[in-house]
Amino acid sequence: MGILKSESQNGNSVLTKTFALWVQGGEWMDAISTAPAPQPRESTPIRRDISKLVTAGLANEGKTTMKPKVSTGFACRLLMTVAAIALAPAAFAQSSGAHGSFFVLDNPGDPNFNQLLGINDGHVIVGYFGDGTAIPNNGYVLVPKNHYSVENFTNLPSGDFVSQTQAIGINNRRFPDIVGFYTDHATGFTHGFLDSNGVQSPIDDPAGSPPNVTSPVQNLLGINDFDKAAGFWTDNNGHEHGFVVHLDTHSLGLSKFIEIPPTTFAGAVATQASDITDKGQVCGFWTDANGDNHGFFGRLGKTFSTFNVKINDTTATSTSPFGCNDEREIVGSFTDSNGNIHGFIFAHRRFFQFDAAGSSQTPAFGVMGTFINGVNDRGDIVGFFSDGTKVNGFVNFAPASDRDDDQN
Repeated sequence: MGILKSESQNGNSVLTKTFALWVQGGEWMDAISTAPAPQPRESTPIRRDISKLVTAGLANEGKTTMKPKVSTGFACRLLMTVAAIALAPAAFAQSSGAHGSFFVLDNPGDPNFNQLLGINDGHVIVGYFGDGTAIPNNGYVLVPKNHYSVENFTNLPSGDFVSQTQAIGINNRRFPDIVGFYTDHATGFTHGFLDSNGVQSPIDDPAGSPPNVTSPVQNLLGINDFDKAAGFWTDNNGHEHGFVVHLDTHSLGLSKFIEIPPTTFAGAVATQASDITDKGQVCGFWTDANGDNHGFFGRLGKTFSTFNVKINDTTATSTSPFGCNDEREIVGSFTDSNGNIHGFIFAHRRFFQFDAAGSSQTPAFGVMGTFINGVNDRGDIVGFFSDGTKVNGFVNFAPASDRDDDQN
């Protein structure tokens, strides 16, 4: 579930900078400002004891004051197998207990650079390895601990090939849909993609495609269970424009794109839609003229609220939400006043700072600190961190008691 404000790494999205809100009954409390937003069922938020989950790396907590198609054979078979055995939620809880389970998981395709970007309720994870320079981005699907399958885009004209792929978002369907982006070698253009039932299709917003944009860069970052996906495209000035697409599964060419342009937020020069929940709630961020990010959250057709991380009465310099779930929990990263980057979890009226065990503010491949990029409806999170030398993927499974609460 969702990524990426791009701090360019050879033209590929990596992540940059990066809250003060509470949602109750669909309303934001103490939001900094609201802006008009360019639809399915309500439930009472589950009160997880989030302090247990973040024990692996908790630093502080604070209260708020928010075309043709092609089959990807092995990945499809893996997902079908997962669905067939109904992957038990605790199947990989090797050290689960009151404090959850934290694991560093690095694909051996490049033990020096991995990012885990999305996780569904069945503990199926998507991500990629390769820094994009020494080793190209290679997307993959992971069933922990080490069942990997390739998720590189292959639906290209004869003679062309993909130079980079990232698998970023995954939903909770019996056979999960996967979204991400790829760059084709022939044009150098970057496209969003959908992998549904093992069939890959490019998904591009016409607003961000030629002739409107000379060298397109488009990403799909998150997808819900009702054929809606979130992402962004980049204009000729390098500014991102967020959108949500309602996928027409019978004819993808008829899919409807809903723009979330920078003009939605006062002072914004760019926007990114990072994720969308089954309730139609979108999380993401907008960027100001100084290059600092500010989170937003809201239901399509309603109102977006904008916010910044606030912990111990200190407001973050930059706030970047990358994932959200149906329990109104939001995850991402923020930049503090010293320029350090930390993960954050927002739940139950509080922000929690999360620094992965072993993380460092010393950059590795342009990444520093901790990024939380995805959260499922059970409260499990995935992301990546710098250890000062390498970039490592991680998963933190919610405590067993929280999973039990979900089922009650």
